[in-house]
Amino acid sequence: MRASRRVVVPGEELGVIEEYVPLSNTYVEDGVIRAKVVGELRADALRHEVEVLEARRASLPREGETVYAVVTGMRDVIGYLDIFYNEDTGLEYVPPYRGVIHISEISSSRVRSVSEIFGYGDVVRARVISSKPPFLLSTKGFEYGIVFARCPRCTTPLRKRGLWLYCYACKKVYRRRKVSRLYLVR
Repeated sequence: MRASRRVVVPGEELGVIEEYVPLSNTYVEDGVIRAKVVGELRADALRHEVEVLEARRASLPREGETVYAVVTGMRDVIGYLDIFYNEDTGLEYVPPYRGVIHISEISSSRVRSVSEIFGYGDVVRARVISSKPPFLLSTKGFEYGIVFARCPRCTTPLRKRGLWLYCYACKKVYRRRKVSRLYLVR
C-alpha cells in the first residue's frame, strides 16, 4: 500500500491519534492531529504515521549572489530592474523582485547617466550588494553588465562586436554600454 500525498495548511485536520502516530510538523488537539505548517502531507497507512514536509520557502536574493534582471525604469542616477533569476541558487522569481542600481555601482569608470549605459528591456547580470528589498545591485566587473539587448530603433537583437554592441539591421553602433563578457549574441 502506498503513502498518500497532498498539500495541507496550518490547522488542517490530518487524522486522529487512534489511527496515526503524529510525526514532524504536526500537533494534537483534542485527539485530532493537525498540520503546523504549509506543506506536503505524508500519511503512511502501513506504519500508521502522519507528518507534514514543510514547503520550501522562497529564497530572497542574498548579498554577494549573482542575479539576472530586466531594466524597467531609469532616472539620471538610478536604474530600476526586475530580478527574475538567481544564478547561485538556480531559482526563478515569479513575480520578480525589485532591484535598484545607483550610477556609482554601474562601472569603475565615470558614468554621466544611467540611460547612456542601459536601455529599457536590457537583460543585466548583476551582483546583489544589499539583501533588503529593494535590492541594491552592482555591475562592476567584466563578467557583470548587459547580457542581452535589443536595438531601440528596430528591436533586432544587438550583437557584440569587440567591446560594443551593433545592430546589423540599422547599422548602428552602441559604444557607451556596460556589456558583460558573457554577452549571449555574437
